[in-house]
Amino acid sequence: MTSRIDGTALIAGLCLAGTAHAVDLSVAHIEVTQGLQDASQSLPLIARNATLVRARISLNGQLTPQAGVDAVLRIYSNGVEIPESPVYSSNGPIVAPFEPSDDNINDTVNFLCLPPEGADIDFVVTVNQFATIPEDDRSNNTASLLHRVFACRKMTEIAYMPVNYTPGGGLPQAAMIEPGNGDSFLRAIYKTGDWNYHRSPLPSYSIYFDINFMNTTLLNALADIRANQIPAAGFTRPDFMYGWLPGNPYSGNGQANGTPGTVAFGNTDPLRFQRTFAHEIGHCWGQPHNDLTAGLVGFDVEAHLRDPLGIGQVMPASKYDVMVPSLNTPDAWVAPITYLDAIDDARAACLAFGGDVGDGSASGGAGANDSALQSVLRIAGTRDLARGSIALAPATTHELMPPTADDPHGDLIVESFAADGSRLHAVRVDTHGAGESCVEAGVVNALVPIYVNLPRWTRGVEAARVTVRDVAGPARAELVRSAHAPRVTSLSVRGAKPAATRGAGPSNGRIRIDWSARDADGDALEAELLYSPDGGNAWLPLTVAERTGSFEFNASDIPASRGPNGRFAVRVTDGMNTTWSESGSSFAAVNQPPDIYLLTPNNATSFPRGATVVFHASAWDIDEQLLPETSVSWTSSLDGALGTGRLLARRSLSVGTHLITVRGVDAAGLASEKSVTITVTPREFNNLDLDGSGAIGGSDLGLMLGDWGGHGLGDFNADGVIDGPDLAELLFRWH
Repeated sequence: MTSRIDGTALIAGLCLAGTAHAVDLSVAHIEVTQGLQDASQSLPLIARNATLVRARISLNGQLTPQAGVDAVLRIYSNGVEIPESPVYSSNGPIVAPFEPSDDNINDTVNFLCLPPEGADIDFVVTVNQFATIPEDDRSNNTASLLHRVFACRKMTEIAYMPVNYTPGGGLPQAAMIEPGNGDSFLRAIYKTGDWNYHRSPLPSYSIYFDINFMNTTLLNALADIRANQIPAAGFTRPDFMYGWLPGNPYSGNGQANGTPGTVAFGNTDPLRFQRTFAHEIGHCWGQPHNDLTAGLVGFDVEAHLRDPLGIGQVMPASKYDVMVPSLNTPDAWVAPITYLDAIDDARAACLAFGGDVGDGSASGGAGANDSALQSVLRIAGTRDLARGSIALAPATTHELMPPTADDPHGDLIVESFAADGSRLHAVRVDTHGAGESCVEAGVVNALVPIYVNLPRWTRGVEAARVTVRDVAGPARAELVRSAHAPRVTSLSVRGAKPAATRGAGPSNGRIRIDWSARDADGDALEAELLYSPDGGNAWLPLTVAERTGSFEFNASDIPASRGPNGRFAVRVTDGMNTTWSESGSSFAAVNQPPDIYLLTPNNATSFPRGATVVFHASAWDIDEQLLPETSVSWTSSLDGALGTGRLLARRSLSVGTHLITVRGVDAAGLASEKSVTITVTPREFNNLDLDGSGAIGGSDLGLMLGDWGGHGLGDFNADGVIDGPDLAELLFRWH
């Protein structure tokens, strides 16, 4: 039996709604999101992140959409209104629908803000604040969402490196992988304090063979650069490191060195590269593959994915989680389990992390075991899961590095022995985490990396033999110290101007270095070219090659020398023995300006007057690392100085077209800048009818004077303070 709708009653009801029904607006629901939020508002919120507040408006019996609906958001911290409040909508006035849907961006009144850190942040939304729509009863126009927590998370650091893939493609396009493009998806879904995503201080890494057979070589090289070489050069050890390949030559799209892990690589396929990057970092956070959909409507708060793919800000609940393998960027978003993984990871915590992340290093610093820095042997190799075999590369010596911590869940054991056969040291490592291929769920990588920092000396005895075996099985591979160390037979530097050359100035062009080495035992040799900016205290690796090699690069690819103290060296290993040879003269390398990138707003974006605009930049310098907040400044061609810092919000931009410029200046006074054009369109966002009486008069003046010198609704020009210009405007509108 089916029910019938009384057509006469329906028509009568519609007519009443359209002509006689009194307008009655209220706020039905407030959602605070930084990319994903559930109905109970239980997903965490992180301070120092752009935040969207969506207010769903109820028409309370009216069956037809209501035009001209706007609202005002006020934010309080511990009961005190914050200076950035009130916040005016980013999209109002809207046509409020009878049945609003979160899938439609303009079905809700939306507000953009940067709430402070705190455990008691209140959001109060008032619809029809200035009585622009006649209502008989405005007592139900305000709703609150109280006691929200905005937690502290630290800035997370990723160093990226372009991979020179000589079998095809060469270097990836710089514009694809730079901040504001390569990291767009990552920034949209993983909420930390911020992302310090910057280029590696080392030149690009070169691959000479098919990546499908050198995937573990690349992962081990990235692991060594991150764990040992970057900190040895005096830079902060990044939390993660990522290598970018040109195009998509790897059959698995990308790979991480573990789940969890510390390094990964991926592609620059135009439809895949942003999601692949976020996917591989998801493995590094500790997330395996899944087959989930997001399950919730998401929101790209800063519109990171608008350019270059044109992806809208609203993410339907049907989109797949980023950890579903082999997706294109437009098909993915994030599910709660993955969204929470980054927030809950100890490497993102504000307090010092006392644990270990698999290679003896803690996040963002020299390492969890840095109190025991020592000379280590880097043991790297490959485990062939299909054949059950292990192959080891020649060991390399690094000074003042933390040894790898023991992993009780490890499937391999790495042991060192003295010349008399006594065991010196043992550590378990896990290789299971890198087994799952990212091309398809259930597919296993044939080759996975092995990477360990092993103490070179134990109780004063030097390691003479190293073995790697299954925890429950026999030795599978070993390195043995031979009788003779290798010898560097030549080292020449061309293009670098010697420091002693009168009037030569700093080197700032192409530099070419050639070297050769030999070994009396006939061992295979591996040579590493290094650069020191300070006369030999810190060393940066430039490339790895065989016993004879050459390397050419731009002086601008390396940090400036600290005075005329630039030097080169070659470190050669035969597997266990290492020999070192330095260039005979010092040279001066020129200082380089900082790397500045404008992340948001997007170019050619429009905002209604009074709406909050978030300005977000990346600022890093190869000589100074992370630039101080005070070294990053923003200006508008119409309004002048906007403020300083990587992230700020402004709601007082003048109507018109603005050239927005972010500028970074390093300690040497060198500067870089980037610009975009945005437009602010006219809108009446505050008519100064502060009491909603329908007229501007004495009571409105009283409300304004009560907040004089502070902030509130009387701040008509939204410049952050109620003062003379606001009073003048109120008196002009008095009626």
